[in-house]
Amino acid sequence: MVGSHDRYGYAIAIPARNEEGRIAQCLQACHDSMRCWTVPGAIAVVVNNSNDATAQRAREWALMLGAPLVVEERIFATDKAHAGSARRAALDLARSLVHGNGYLLTTDADTRPAVTWVEESLTPLRQNKGALVCGTFDLDEAEYARLPPEITRRGAIEDRYRQIARELTNLLDPDLHNTWPFHGQASGASLAMSAAAYDRIGGAPIVPCAEDRALARRFFEHDLPIIYSDNARVLTSCRLDGRAAGGMAETIASRVAGRTHICDECVESAEMVWLRADLRARLRAAFRNAPLRTAILKEAGLGPPWGGDVPAFTGFGAFWAFVERTSPRLTRRRMVWEEMVEELPCLEALRDKASARSSPPPPNTRELIA
Repeated sequence: MVGSHDRYGYAIAIPARNEEGRIAQCLQACHDSMRCWTVPGAIAVVVNNSNDATAQRAREWALMLGAPLVVEERIFATDKAHAGSARRAALDLARSLVHGNGYLLTTDADTRPAVTWVEESLTPLRQNKGALVCGTFDLDEAEYARLPPEITRRGAIEDRYRQIARELTNLLDPDLHNTWPFHGQASGASLAMSAAAYDRIGGAPIVPCAEDRALARRFFEHDLPIIYSDNARVLTSCRLDGRAAGGMAETIASRVAGRTHICDECVESAEMVWLRADLRARLRAAFRNAPLRTAILKEAGLGPPWGGDVPAFTGFGAFWAFVERTSPRLTRRRMVWEEMVEELPCLEALRDKASARSSPPPPNTRELIA
């Protein structure tokens, strides 16, 4: 049933580029997971800027199984040939296959979803159709074992830093949609949403890299819940020859080559983690009180560079996005490995302080640790 444009209850969007050696495994894993869900679904693959047989392999697989697959081949201009364009095209193709009450899932061509993935991704959406469900991923053990020990050691420490930062953030600004602990990651390897929510946010953002996090931010900016699921699981590659600039493979390869270890974009100093979370919580509470929120911004030394009060916003998500975008103090700065290691004890101390207090004080990192 290759090329069928019937309307389905859900569709899985897969961007692929030069994945002839992995695409069939990905499709088979998706198909096995789809068979465990009672509603008929389809798979949408967008093969972009490839010079191998990815599209042919995908079509051959579908013909062999009689699986509902639509393959579209695209060539993006050089400045658009990136993860954001590919993900958007795949999700748009998937959207064209489902009815208005349907659902969209997305994964990567080098990933194999668990047999329960479709069920665990879509079940939360039956309770909250406006949500984005962010699943979690495990790394391919054989590929992980081939990485240099120093790389995996550093990766484990960075993961610990991010986890503590998430814990501190949740202590200061609790996530009402997720019970701690939760993984807190939005990965293109495992995302699910309703077609209606996808339409509401205006589709996936077309950005050069980190398009998955940009998609999650759009949900936040539209005041739509983000649910972090430990049950929607996939197995993904940690290879060094990646296809997307700025992706995990490129990051690992850079570190293996001995280049400067630049940490993930969400890794910030302990004081900035505190400031961002504390400010967001206080502004959320004062959102409907314009004079109070302006006073909070000025107290934090943030404002307002735009002159006068913040423009009117109907929801907090868009308001907070505006504050982050226009406040120089909240500009994110990438940390290097040595800075992160130096900050780790400080972050742990702030986490412990926040955990011990019902009403944490304003951020003055060095005094709190003393």
